[in-house]
Amino acid sequence: MVDALPPLTPITRVSMTAQVAHALLEYVKDNDLGPGSKLPPERRLASDLAVARSALREALAALDLLGVVVSRHGSGTYLTNEPSELLPQAIEWGLMLGRQRTLDLAEARSHIEVDVAGLAAQRASSGEITELDSILSKMKSAHSNPDLLLEADVEFHLYVAEMAKSSVLGDMLGSIQSLLRVWIRRGLSADSDSAATSTVDEHQAIFDAVAARDQDGARAAMQQHMTSAYRRLVASLHNHDASETETGPAAGRQVD
Repeated sequence: MVDALPPLTPITRVSMTAQVAHALLEYVKDNDLGPGSKLPPERRLASDLAVARSALREALAALDLLGVVVSRHGSGTYLTNEPSELLPQAIEWGLMLGRQRTLDLAEARSHIEVDVAGLAAQRASSGEITELDSILSKMKSAHSNPDLLLEADVEFHLYVAEMAKSSVLGDMLGSIQSLLRVWIRRGLSADSDSAATSTVDEHQAIFDAVAARDQDGARAAMQQHMTSAYRRLVASLHNHDASETETGPAAGRQVD
């Protein structure tokens, strides 16, 4: 009977980035560091962990992408103002930390959102469509207020998932809603006015298709929004990298 069982899957070797990022998260948790706390200098962290500074920087970049830390040029690395919401999930996702893997998660999210939009167009009640219109109105009125726009944006996506009446897909989006905030904030930060206008217009197109019960149109509108949002996210990372190369503390130091 035992011989009939399938073989175990080989253990995947964890990347150095994931190991270092996980160690940093444990350091934050074990030392009960609060919002806004400054981490020790890179040189000390690399020495304590016995890793090259290049590996440490990649791990910090991954945590920056997850919204756990923020690098301030010429000052150091700090925990974000509200890290507690994401920190437990970031530790749980330790094996997938890393810039490319996190971008892969953003890409996977887009497929879920497209399916959810199509289902919402099919299953939403008239009352739910009215509520979604109310959320869209909040987005429009918050055009010049990034924080309010961010919250209304996340609310829009989570409510569309609720309208789809698919507990599995809804749970998937709900589980990464902290990351949604990080990604949306990044996307809006590159060119705030232009990005805000684009994202409101994209959500209007999604709403119009859902309200018209146009499943294919809702999927297409959400796909367009996801493509644009992904590009804004990637652009924000490139801008961060370019800024750090030109003016940041990395500009004049040797990479191990």
